[in-house]
Amino acid sequence: MFKISSQEEFGLRLLLQLAKAGDKAEISLAELSSKEGISLTYVRKLFGILRSAGLVQASRGVLGGYSLIRSPAQINLKEVFSALQSQEQGFDCTYFSGQLEVCANHGDCAVRPLISLLNRKIDNFLENINLSQLIKEEKQVIKELVIS
Repeated sequence: MFKISSQEEFGLRLLLQLAKAGDKAEISLAELSSKEGISLTYVRKLFGILRSAGLVQASRGVLGGYSLIRSPAQINLKEVFSALQSQEQGFDCTYFSGQLEVCANHGDCAVRPLISLLNRKIDNFLENINLSQLIKEEKQVIKELVIS
């Protein structure tokens, strides 16, 4: 089952706050922290990641804050989750946690192609959903995601 980490969930929620604010709006980290009920320290950490990934930009000054670097329609969920995903997540055959030095099924594995296919399907699904699709009311989002 595909699982979303708290880092991915909160990062996405913060990006959606920026998307709802509009193209030119800038929101302070303190305001985002308050709106989402996330500690300011965690919001700072997430925005460091999002900024490094080229998803948000900061402006300084009294009226400064953060904004999306592109329009919400140009930022898909694959980009978002890739930026926020921790290194230990995901399926990687180069890492083996068993008792042997390598996986017992290294030469002939039926699980690897299945997981690879699932990852491609999930990536394709996430590539086709952008932030602008998620800033609507929940019922409308559900309707659009089920239809598409």
